Amino acid sequence: MVIPRVVGGGTSVNFALYVRGAKLDYDNWSALGNPGWDHDSLLPYFKKSEDFLGTVTEHSDEYHGKGGPLPVISTEDVKKMEEFLRPVAEELGLEIIDPNGPNNIGIAPVHNTIKNGVRVSAPEAFLRPVKERSNLRILPGARVDKILFNQDKRAVGVEYTFKGKTHRVTARKEVIVSAGAILTPKILMLSGIGPKKQLKKLGIPVVADVPGVGQNLDSHLHFALNWKIKPGWSAMTGDFLSPRNIASYMREQTGFYSMPQGPLFHTYLYLGGENPRWPDADLYMSALIGFENPFITDEINSQVIGPLFNEPVMAMGVMLCRPKSRGHVALASLDPADLPAIHHNVYDHPDDLKLHVKAVRALQRIMDSKAMKRIRADPQPDLTMKACAHLGNNTDTYWECYVRHIALPSEHFCCTAKMAPKTDSMGVVSPSLSVRGVSGLRVVDASVMPRVVSTNPMASVYVIAEKASDLIKQDWGYLSQTPAEKSSNTEK
Repeated sequence: MVIPRVVGGGTSVNFALYVRGAKLDYDNWSALGNPGWDHDSLLPYFKKSEDFLGTVTEHSDEYHGKGGPLPVISTEDVKKMEEFLRPVAEELGLEIIDPNGPNNIGIAPVHNTIKNGVRVSAPEAFLRPVKERSNLRILPGARVDKILFNQDKRAVGVEYTFKGKTHRVTARKEVIVSAGAILTPKILMLSGIGPKKQLKKLGIPVVADVPGVGQNLDSHLHFALNWKIKPGWSAMTGDFLSPRNIASYMREQTGFYSMPQGPLFHTYLYLGGENPRWPDADLYMSALIGFENPFITDEINSQVIGPLFNEPVMAMGVMLCRPKSRGHVALASLDPADLPAIHHNVYDHPDDLKLHVKAVRALQRIMDSKAMKRIRADPQPDLTMKACAHLGNNTDTYWECYVRHIALPSEHFCCTAKMAPKTDSMGVVSPSLSVRGVSGLRVVDASVMPRVVSTNPMASVYVIAEKASDLIKQDWGYLSQTPAEKSSNTEK
């Protein structure tokens, strides 16, 4: 099987959403035994990488950075929708909030990593400016197969495949793995780091028995509900095919194609969970043309989206911010070219199903508001899922059946090499991101998160990398002050 890859990973193909999540996400990381990973400690690192060009508020200086490599803006379609949403928020008693500001409950117009109509991915922001450095070599298409260790269990290099040939490269100081929450545990296990029983079963020599490798797979669970809306609010086929729109973008990077055709706002809601300041669900809105979902069956597509095909649609994503169900990643074979086996265990915890139904009810209240009905094209077509119709019209049991048929994990995978103190037997890396049981090896990617953040994780992965760079420099004597220390000294 050929696996398509792109430099920059998700940052090169996603909706370019820059949302950090809730303060309590990071405070919880710290409370789980990871000092230095609380929100206040990470805020200087968020600001360090950011060049905020969005709507200025009273909190902008405190929560946003200027001059960093990553531009963060509010696009014109988001600004247009924000004005429409103000009466919706007022009617429902919700605030319009900065998605990266002090309040984490309310309606949040999105921020995107775009500049002059062009996506700014991780390689554009961080690699392109330094790609000529003599100590940097980029090998698109290379596949890391395993980490090499000496007799003292110190990582001394990696073995990789490039253009069909196997190569080895050695490390003078340490090896850093940044392959993501699915492939990082695969590389670790192929290298002999992981659950001893699983490694021995496959005949892999055990370098370090670390049971947590590949466990604790976390992500967001989501599905979309769709409403037909009046013309003029959503993108249509003609917009995508318009020669004028194409020409405008080709010449000046302006107009329709300069804006990501994705979510325009998040609605972060507390639905009775762990803390009133910590959102339980995210209802995110995209105004777009009706199209089939490639991840569900043709039969279900024909029922829940078929009547809206090629019509103007308000697609409302219903996402659980922190599902309680956990999956795991396991090796499928000894072949480094094979994908690992991924077990999501969707709705393994009963609370997730009940919370998803609560989120549907909250979404219905929003879409039934007087302000929202201004753009709804009523009457709405019948989008009943026939497999659940016998459970009654709009009952909780109907919606439980519905979401079981249609809900999917988001591509927000994390936590399979989680950061934890030594007292946590399922931890994989320390708060300094060093891998247990060996030396000279760190993990720096979404897999080190102890628990998924309450929103899209791109900004969180950036902050992990920013902090990791200082942890590495500190350990090797190259750093005298962190951004937080510099800020504190400046204030004094």
